[in-house]
Amino acid sequence: MPSSLRRAIDRDARVRAVRSFMWGLLIDVTVAITLVMVTAVSSVEWTSVYWLALAGTLGKSVLQAVVTYFARKFLPPSNG
Repeated sequence: MPSSLRRAIDRDARVRAVRSFMWGLLIDVTVAITLVMVTAVSSVEWTSVYWLALAGTLGKSVLQAVVTYFARKFLPPSNG
């Protein structure tokens, strides 16, 4: 594989991973805002379950970005 093609695939993989992470982070922030609003308007209190839920959504975003990176890097589109 030519080095210019390899560099293009590497760059595309990084861009897709960052974009996937940012979309996932948007979902995480939405979940966090929802949890804050629920605790603000009800008698629900912050517990370790809330923190675990937030950590889980952030972990999901990191995992999503990593999988996206490697998927694009090792399985590039056939037309590229």
